[in-house]
Amino acid sequence: MSSAGGTAKSDLLTLTVPAHSTFVRIHQIKDGPIWFGPSPGSGPSYRFDAPAGQYRTLYVAQSLEGAFAETILRRARRILSRDYVELRQWTVLSVTRELLLIKLFDEGLAYHGVTADICAGDDYANSQAFAGELHRRYPEVDGIAYRARHNNGQICYALYDRVLASQVQTVEERKFSDEHTVTDDLMRKHNASWDPMTPLL
Repeated sequence: MSSAGGTAKSDLLTLTVPAHSTFVRIHQIKDGPIWFGPSPGSGPSYRFDAPAGQYRTLYVAQSLEGAFAETILRRARRILSRDYVELRQWTVLSVTRELLLIKLFDEGLAYHGVTADICAGDDYANSQAFAGELHRRYPEVDGIAYRARHNNGQICYALYDRVLASQVQTVEERKFSDEHTVTDDLMRKHNASWDPMTPLL
């Protein structure tokens, strides 16, 4: 768990995530849980990806609810095929060292001269450029803490590959197909529903 408040560090507002803190990542069952993207040779796809391939990024959330909102509901989808969800699992991950993250929520938005659009807008060009500049200027920073676009009560993290894959450990893995009660609760909480038709994947 990270510190709730921020700490001013030069011209940054940061928060510290203690060693052995846990995160949640949702991913397809066929893929490994620890993945810094994009793949080599691919262009940026997600909000804080490197604009020109300078680094790779691991996206995680502080909780399962946050990971669900950012991953399953990332396009504000409220009617989902069960197969789409059940191709996935959630994995609890732990870091073996302390992390220093930019606080890009609450007062951290104004502090860094941005608005919530950087964490919620559809155009990723600005957020990718912002993340790339942070990575270039502040080698001590491990990533960005921000609010989930579709549930701003939840905190997510974009971790630069300065956090080595060997410093991230798998704690627990759960398949959505084995956890219908949990999955249905997450769906209800976000006013999402199952598509009654045969899904087209």
